[in-house]
Amino acid sequence: MKQEENKATIRVYIDGKEMLYSHQNIIGAINSFLPYLTNDDLDEMQKTCHTLKDHRRQKEYLAKLETLKHSWPYPDTIKQ
Repeated sequence: MKQEENKATIRVYIDGKEMLYSHQNIIGAINSFLPYLTNDDLDEMQKTCHTLKDHRRQKEYLAKLETLKHSWPYPDTIKQ
């Protein structure tokens, strides 16, 4: 069974113009909204960020292991 993709899109408009997606613009938009969030919102955001960072660390570790497995010298060619 194929997993359904998330089809949601977000568009941010500033002064009637759509904001272009860039790292700098996204960070600016997030920082602009932070003062309006409650402490509970910020706690939830902190948990989400922590989970995301943990997931990324795991993926980076697995990618590093995979790279080492396929880097020269290959493990099966090392003489004991």
